[in-house]
Amino acid sequence: MGYESNTGLGVYNQYGPRDTGGAIGVANTDNQVEILAIQFTGDSLNSNYLPNVVIPSGALFLRYRLRVDEVFNVSASGTVTFGGTVPGTNGVVLTEAELEAVGTKTPASAGAGTWATSSATGTTAAQRVAKAISGTVAAGSGKATLFAEYVHIKRA
Repeated sequence: MGYESNTGLGVYNQYGPRDTGGAIGVANTDNQVEILAIQFTGDSLNSNYLPNVVIPSGALFLRYRLRVDEVFNVSASGTVTFGGTVPGTNGVVLTEAELEAVGTKTPASAGAGTWATSSATGTTAAQRVAKAISGTVAAGSGKATLFAEYVHIKRA
């Protein structure tokens, strides 16, 4: 599937058939508790394209859940991190073992930085959701959804 971003505006054009394996958005809201759902596949992880979803300033993450429907082929000790503008600083890490086992689980990572469930401040600025991969994830492998539950109450 071909994507290009040659305008300099961070906008992508997509050519050919679209696979729905890389969707991101708020799946559910209940009062001020929101659940961010990040659906991903090996193909979407290997693509430069990621939908433009922003976590608001003041969001405090409560918990993470990972649902793996098809196993991924991840290199030894490889990881996938989803988070803010710099996922390694503010984000949640998914391990090779977690991605290579079908089922619903609580990831070992409780988040890092302002994405940590134990953060004293929550996000201090609005952050665009980004991804980072350490090692490799085989294209054509895997299908999963990461659920990130957070509270967001901001008064003007």
